[in-house]
Amino acid sequence: MNLVVGHDGHPASDAALGVATELATRLGAHLHVVHCVTVEDFGVDPDTEQFESEGDRAIARERDTIERAMAGATVTWTYHEERGNPSARLAAVAESVDAAFIVVGATHRGMVPALTGGSVSRRLLHLQHRPVLVVPEPGAAAQT
Repeated sequence: MNLVVGHDGHPASDAALGVATELATRLGAHLHVVHCVTVEDFGVDPDTEQFESEGDRAIARERDTIERAMAGATVTWTYHEERGNPSARLAAVAESVDAAFIVVGATHRGMVPALTGGSVSRRLLHLQHRPVLVVPEPGAAAQT
């Protein structure tokens, strides 16, 4: 059995990674951790000299964050770095590994949901047939 989890460095995705790791452990599943590289990884201004180097550093930090989070896990896992629309890439990875379901963090506020036409979880529900487990950001209920 395979599970897919999306991770983008935001608190909700950290929570999603924790939930997915626990579920994979309980189910004896292999976990596929997917980071979709987006414009948020590169900073705000693509016309600056630092644009590419800042993106490279952000992507490396993201992978390090995932590796640290998974360091004590007893579950087997694979890291995937994808480029493109997060919903489409998560659906494609899930299809390629025949995942039982996809785990994502609740949409955070930012420019990606506005630019892509909605939350990753909502778009995933329309792109593929697998169940999608949406994990809220820690403390989200207290903020409303």
